[in-house]
Amino acid sequence: MIFSPDEVINHRKPVTENPARRLCTLVVTHQCNLQCVYCYESYKSYKSMPVDIAKDIITSEFDFVAKSSQFKEISIDFIGGEPLLKFDLIKEIAEWIWSAPRPVPYILFSTTNGTLLDGAMKEWFRHHKKRFYLSLSFDGTSEMHRINRGECLDDIDLDFFYENWPDQPLKMTISPETVDSLCQGIIFLQEKGFRVGASLGYGMPWNEKSVAEYGKQLQILGEYYLEHKNIQPVSLLDLPLQYTLEKPSPAQSKFCGAGTHMAAYDVDGTAYPCHMFTPLVLKSDKSDIHVLQFIENEQYSDLRCRGCVLEKICPTCYGMNYKQRGDIALRDEMVCRLFKEQVLANCWFKTQLLKRKKMNENLSVEDIRLAKSCLFLLKEFNFQ
Repeated sequence: MIFSPDEVINHRKPVTENPARRLCTLVVTHQCNLQCVYCYESYKSYKSMPVDIAKDIITSEFDFVAKSSQFKEISIDFIGGEPLLKFDLIKEIAEWIWSAPRPVPYILFSTTNGTLLDGAMKEWFRHHKKRFYLSLSFDGTSEMHRINRGECLDDIDLDFFYENWPDQPLKMTISPETVDSLCQGIIFLQEKGFRVGASLGYGMPWNEKSVAEYGKQLQILGEYYLEHKNIQPVSLLDLPLQYTLEKPSPAQSKFCGAGTHMAAYDVDGTAYPCHMFTPLVLKSDKSDIHVLQFIENEQYSDLRCRGCVLEKICPTCYGMNYKQRGDIALRDEMVCRLFKEQVLANCWFKTQLLKRKKMNENLSVEDIRLAKSCLFLLKEFNFQ
């Protein structure tokens, strides 16, 4: 079956929920116009990807997915640096893809800091909004932006993103310096109508004080949601706690699709397990990681975490582990502390929701399982 340019896929479903999707990432530039405090891309330059290399990669990826028994669709992600520094390249590649039928469903995607969008770019993205999804990285309030990015970004056109991709979450990164404004930043964006995909800046100097503040902010945010039933809670307060009732596996399950479901191509066309392993992120003497076998559990299993009840839901980044500790398996212990604070906040928040629901209707089997997981975790970690 040949798919037309308008037959695109549901881009919002994560790879963990859609194992039939292939993720193809093109690093179109090593350059960026901002210097965010949490940026892990340590080796920026003026390098960019030539058009012919991009076309060869995409052609090869379409052929690979079409012949694969594992994959049925593909997501093509243009990243940097700041990808819109190479808007002309992205535009040319996108229009080339759309110019002919492709053998599998696909979607084009990119995330921008929003500072370079001009009238011509907006018109092009607006015209193609149903087949090219542009996401915005936006860190909350103006003051949070100033702290994280070194300048105030009040001139970013938030309305443009909301009008064209209202269901696309804004990407909000929380640093140790802005964690005390976490709740304020999320509410600021949600009350404007946006979905928010908030995450922590890993690889940063988190300490016990900022960890405690993280837990405090999540509880305040939970109280806000209890008072504003019409606002959908962010994913920070929607952990799948039920999985913790399952027996821990002998070896940890893989957390993401690096090296199996995804491939990231550097500007010269070299493939890596994900963008975190490209020379833009790692030193040149560290970027030769092709010997790693991501299909073998022992490669990415941290022995210190064996048997932990949070194993199935605990986040990790293999690229950040490799960058900071030289081993994809070795996790950041401070991330563990942060996650336990998040789990505690989730237990409290979900318990309050269940209590409220029980007053008006009978709890479902899944509700009861959730309640059991909350009680189990509170006891397991001696939470008060």
